[in-house]
Amino acid sequence: KNKTASNNKQTTPPVTTASKPAEQAVSYSVVVKENPTDKTKTDVYLKDPKTNQEAFYITLSDIYRNHYHNAEYHNGNLYIIHRTGGDDGYQTNPNWTDELWRYNQQKQGQKLYSVRGLDFRVSDDEKMIAIVTNEEFNLLNNSGNKIKTFQSNEVVANPQNSPMFGFLAWGLNSIWLDNTFGPSLAGLVKVDATNYAVTKYDLSELPAGPEFAINIYKEKIAFSNFPAMFDLDSAQEYERSGAKVNLIVYDLKSKAQQTIATSITKKFEPTWLDENTLEYNNPSGAGRLTKQIP
Repeated sequence: KNKTASNNKQTTPPVTTASKPAEQAVSYSVVVKENPTDKTKTDVYLKDPKTNQEAFYITLSDIYRNHYHNAEYHNGNLYIIHRTGGDDGYQTNPNWTDELWRYNQQKQGQKLYSVRGLDFRVSDDEKMIAIVTNEEFNLLNNSGNKIKTFQSNEVVANPQNSPMFGFLAWGLNSIWLDNTFGPSLAGLVKVDATNYAVTKYDLSELPAGPEFAINIYKEKIAFSNFPAMFDLDSAQEYERSGAKVNLIVYDLKSKAQQTIATSITKKFEPTWLDENTLEYNNPSGAGRLTKQIP
């Protein structure tokens, strides 16, 4: 049987409350900063993407500040990763763990899940929480109870080519995971959120690099063959090479490929503005271009 998240009734770590922000009409991002008077504490701010203004929300202890995705804010609820002893806790505390907590509008905290090496995403309606570890992909309900567990080999399209998986996007009643080989795209996996069926797309034959964007509505990906760069020398060398970079849209179902644009050694940074509109860097000038992809 799936075990529930242990010890949900745990007491809240000590917090300093702040005034409640206006009801969420905007999708706030979360900014974490070291508390100026106590470096073991973290000040959490909500940032309005339209105005870039940050409003102080709460002060918490033992926050995993250096995590690349340590917090989300939905409909008045803050989701955030606590790590025993903070960023360095894994070095200083042999019994360290990561914990996902939710703080409600009254700033009361509830522990939802704990595991070492935690990555998470919360769906917009907050009905489902995705938890990624090196070994497992777990789906939780709103209370933090497991509803489905997948072992890593169940959510990689080609274990030889892409043993790593990560969260990519919430789809239409589905969850998308990416499989990478180094930083480059090697596969995609779709998990049906109603019956938990897994569909795997082995993309290891595609010339995809680290830049790609998924269209969840049409089940297409836009990607380029712009390579991963790890230092200035290789970037400069690549620029001198005059290599062609192709921006391609690939249909996952039909496997059809369409070349959208070509640049010389310039990345495209594609994003889907909606289900039919792809935006990307102008290959021969400044700014961004859009193209309708039926």
